[in-house]
Amino acid sequence: MNSNIEHLETSKQNLPIKINKNLLSEIFTNAKKENSPILSVVIGTKPDFYKQAPLVVEAKEEKLPVFVIDTGQHFDDVLGFGIKEFKLEESVGCDLQIRGDLMEKASELIIKFGSFGRYCKDKFSSTSKLLPVVHGDTLVAGIAPLAWVFGMGQKVAQNEAGLRSMSPEIMKKIKVNQEPTLDNIEKFINEQLTGKWFVAREEPFPEQIDTWICSAGTQYFFAPTQLNKENLIREGYPEEFVHVVGNSVVDAIHLKRKQKVSKSIFDIYPQLEKERWIRMDIHRRENLTEHRFKSIIHGLVNIIKYSEHKVVLVMLNATKSALKFYGLEDKIKLLSKEYPQKFLTTPLWKEYGQVIEFLDSGHCWAEMTDSGSMQEELLYFKNVLSLTIRLNTDRPETIFDARSNLLIPPINPEWIPSMVNNLYDKFEGFGVSLKNKKEIYGEPGEVSKTIAKIIKKQFKDKNTSFYPWFHQRINLWKDDNDLQYM
Repeated sequence: MNSNIEHLETSKQNLPIKINKNLLSEIFTNAKKENSPILSVVIGTKPDFYKQAPLVVEAKEEKLPVFVIDTGQHFDDVLGFGIKEFKLEESVGCDLQIRGDLMEKASELIIKFGSFGRYCKDKFSSTSKLLPVVHGDTLVAGIAPLAWVFGMGQKVAQNEAGLRSMSPEIMKKIKVNQEPTLDNIEKFINEQLTGKWFVAREEPFPEQIDTWICSAGTQYFFAPTQLNKENLIREGYPEEFVHVVGNSVVDAIHLKRKQKVSKSIFDIYPQLEKERWIRMDIHRRENLTEHRFKSIIHGLVNIIKYSEHKVVLVMLNATKSALKFYGLEDKIKLLSKEYPQKFLTTPLWKEYGQVIEFLDSGHCWAEMTDSGSMQEELLYFKNVLSLTIRLNTDRPETIFDARSNLLIPPINPEWIPSMVNNLYDKFEGFGVSLKNKKEIYGEPGEVSKTIAKIIKKQFKDKNTSFYPWFHQRINLWKDDNDLQYM
């Protein structure tokens, strides 16, 4: 035996897929009677829950056979609460029970997602077509289409398709140690709103990789804006399969505004009802790199110490890990003790409805975030300014089209407090729209309805070859039989 050879174990014990046999049997039986394909709405992360839930509702309204595939990766009481909040439990046909870090979840997803498709095909009928709808730029959006194409020989549909990160040209001209004078800030804001932008797909990571991979495995693209459609067409995807529909997050906001939260955020944190706050959340991997993260945290400290602004920092798992890693935990704790009336830290808010409640209350004048979804959502809150702490954004239209969002570069601790202070005094003077925001993501209550109607028409028109070969797409010929070799 060669003593130079070492065996590296790579397998781990995965949890089994949980399948709701009665629900799936009923759906596949009814679909077969109606000679209809089946829609499977895929959820995995907290944003998926509320952005995909309205699509489930509207698909049922359109009498489409539909069930939910839950990856199970957000399974705890807080991260997973959206499944209960939006009443998705009754529609879950399977729970993949995905666990692990980024690589482990990706590898487990490709096996389990494809295996579930093959299970449905073998168990219920080889003639029943199943169309998964993934969402946005999550890991699920990147890996599920790959699993479906390789495992089933079919493509998927993507809700929130065509996201591509961009950055304003002015970002290239900022110096790391540059002091953000009023002139610098005015120029920086003006160039964001009116200047040229370039594609910067490196970040966010891994989201830009996920959405890029997803496009290659997608048959039906549901794009939020014309810009997203143009991204896809420029990359060579067929225009006839790209539909500009808006963003289903506006439907989720519409739903939650009509419902009362189970517990008010002001009962949990009474100090939030006093005066006006900045809500802050930081979790992007690129913002957890040392220079950026320290710039953000020291910028936050400067806001609290040297201004009158109040900040509530929502502590996500990534935020807590970075604070510990860089030795900044004590600095944040001390800030809370020294300025209890101006600085508050909280865990992730359990209910999406609590976020809606706070943003609607008049007690929040700005959201300082690196979240993609928040940039979209804030267009639908008239009195809340969106401040995105990043070097680029996958929602650039919120800046140069809607003019209701701005990038704050996390390059040194001075930029964040300087921009916050100047914008608080005269945001309209910088050309930023707040009270008359341009709602570019569609009419609340209508986006998911539009998606469901488009899918229903495709099903009725028998456009159910979910991976049409090029000879089919350009109408040369169609094959009745296809060699099953994968």
